[in-house]
Amino acid sequence: SGHASAAAPQWLTRPAVFLHLAGILFWVGALLPLGQLLRERSAVADHALAAFSRWIPFAIVPLVLSGAILSVVQLGWPGPHWVSPYGFILAAKLGLLVALFALALANRRWLTAPALAGNTAGRARLRRSIGAEMVLVLLVLGLVAGWRFTPPPRALAAAAAAAAEPRSVHLMDAEIMATVTVTPGRAGPVTAGIEITDSDGVPRDAQSVTLILAAPDLGIEPLRREAMARNGEFHVEGLTIPIPGRWQIEVDVRLSRFELHRLASEIAIRQ
Repeated sequence: SGHASAAAPQWLTRPAVFLHLAGILFWVGALLPLGQLLRERSAVADHALAAFSRWIPFAIVPLVLSGAILSVVQLGWPGPHWVSPYGFILAAKLGLLVALFALALANRRWLTAPALAGNTAGRARLRRSIGAEMVLVLLVLGLVAGWRFTPPPRALAAAAAAAAEPRSVHLMDAEIMATVTVTPGRAGPVTAGIEITDSDGVPRDAQSVTLILAAPDLGIEPLRREAMARNGEFHVEGLTIPIPGRWQIEVDVRLSRFELHRLASEIAIRQ
């Protein structure tokens, strides 16, 4: 339920998860006691079998509908992202479910009536069929457990989008401020934009701007790059931040031959 219940829109996915789990619990939870009761002919066994046959459609229908909703939410519309570990597990699960539904349908249409009529052979076949259902259910649950370690395409896309978002930090002293924006905000090749203003946010001219990044705790010496002026801002191209983590950032702003400001802070770079 982890990935599914966290997906948006939650007004849809959370009820869908609830209905999916409720349908599974009703169906799977009835199989073992039903199989045990059918070992002998009794009014209790007949009543349990008749009740299960009567009520199981009310579990199967929401189970199928909620499963379809959750699959579309997690995978999106058909496309290349369906060919993924998450999609492979879903395909294998659906294959087992087809076999499981076919077996359940056969039980309902052809084995339940003879068992209720007292046919000994029919009851034995129904018990064996219920045992086969339980085996298929265990295989399905084993596959579903694989999703615990396999994020869906929706989650991967969201993580990629979040990692691509810029990271910004403000550095300032008593006179000027530098706003540094690193795009994307993750480790790897990046560009940095630097806006120089005074303490009131009014743009300031600068003779030169130097960006310095260091991560002494990670054993990385300072990376020093001169920024180029363009469209009223300063830009650093061709910069590579090798690893994620917290980096010390310094901006040296030379306003004139005799005025140099050194602004320092930290910036968090994502994986």
